[in-house]
Amino acid sequence: MTSSSTSYFRFPRISTHGVPTRCWCGEGITTFGSSTAENRYRRFYRCEIARDISPCFDFNHLFKWIDEALIEEIRMVDAKHERVGITKFEERVMEKVNSEMVRVEHQMSEKLKEKVDLEIARIAHEMKHKLKIGIVAMVVVGAIVGIWTSLSV
Repeated sequence: MTSSSTSYFRFPRISTHGVPTRCWCGEGITTFGSSTAENRYRRFYRCEIARDISPCFDFNHLFKWIDEALIEEIRMVDAKHERVGITKFEERVMEKVNSEMVRVEHQMSEKLKEKVDLEIARIAHEMKHKLKIGIVAMVVVGAIVGIWTSLSV
């Protein structure tokens, strides 16, 4: 299996990756087994038009080793599967990230609410204390004014 389908072509052609379905000329393809000593029984794809052309390697029509085509096809499927796997992995990660964000936001909201409630309670207690001091001061001032008025009359 040392011979390759790579060679020089006279005309530009469409590159085929994986298992071909048509020749570059638009015709269908067929399969053959090599009869050369170097590639004995090695299978290949060949354009239906070029199958009767001698030599077999008319580079204006498709020629591709089946084993190479299958390896390319497997690699393409693997790459596609990997991309799909990565996409699904990304989706799962994003779901987990979003779920964690919601959980953290809820937790932070609860902690913030607790801190706000504690601060409000502290300020309310402080205000009650100051109000008591204010009321006591007003009672003392009222008593002093009352005493002073009763003495000056």
